[in-house]
Amino acid sequence: MSVETIIERIKARVAAVDPNGPRKVLGVFQLNIKTASGVEQWIVDLKQLKVDQGVFASPDVTVTVGLEDMLAISGKTLTVGDALKQGKIELSGDADLAAKLAEVI
Repeated sequence: MSVETIIERIKARVAAVDPNGPRKVLGVFQLNIKTASGVEQWIVDLKQLKVDQGVFASPDVTVTVGLEDMLAISGKTLTVGDALKQGKIELSGDADLAAKLAEVI
């Protein structure tokens, strides 16, 4: 599986959110996904309900994770909490919002 597959899953989840309904997660996530060829950077903006490649100047949460661990988290075989405990993911920013990361990815 690739970064593109993960991003397509995230895009589908974001697209399924009702912009006029209540939302569980409201913030901007900067995803830095480490791959064999470097770091791919993605912005998951749950305020504007969009996902774009690039860097956001001041995200609410910054996530740095390897591709394999991102796949495990996305596939629900690894929790964000376990990934943190095992040093497989780095989070910075709003701790409460970061705790809701699994709902996003």
